[in-house]
Amino acid sequence: MSTRITSRSPITNKRNMLLIAALAGLTWAGLVGLIFLLNTGQYSFWFPGRVVAYVLLLVAPALTFMPIGRVLEFPLYGYWAVVSWVIFGYVLAFVPSNPDKGWTANVGGLALLLISLFMVTITIFLPVFYRLGFKLFSRKVEQYDLSRARREAVLAGVCVLLLAFLRIVGALNLLSAVAMVLAFIVFEMLILSRNLGRA
Repeated sequence: MSTRITSRSPITNKRNMLLIAALAGLTWAGLVGLIFLLNTGQYSFWFPGRVVAYVLLLVAPALTFMPIGRVLEFPLYGYWAVVSWVIFGYVLAFVPSNPDKGWTANVGGLALLLISLFMVTITIFLPVFYRLGFKLFSRKVEQYDLSRARREAVLAGVCVLLLAFLRIVGALNLLSAVAMVLAFIVFEMLILSRNLGRA
């Protein structure tokens, strides 16, 4: 009897994950439609479509990143991701900006947008770098090193933040972008080689 339950549990978990993934996709699609197609940001704060967007802005990252946090056995990741995407989405969709008024009128919104961009970049790259550890490293200690993946995600966030800032001030070009990315890659390789030398 117990064997039958055990053999069926992976299928049930897989179905649950597929259901959650489908719901997450629908919520993201609905959120994109409300923000970019219906342009709910131009209406008042309590406009019904805008309220629905608030709810989806909270539900979509929760359905997406909370399960990832459980897989990583890092519960704080899910909460960090939800907060990050809520701030980023709200600023992107509902905080108005007027380029004609210059920096003084938009500095608050731009600063908040850059900070939230840094935060969401970490949520994207942390599971990616954690997963890459299984292919790039041979020892299990290095494969399951969550602190390494977290550090690399923060470095990626800093890199994206600097690139976005240079883009905003009009100082970004292909050469500077490539040089900055390569600099962060070399910096991480130096850290990894130093840690391997100590092992």
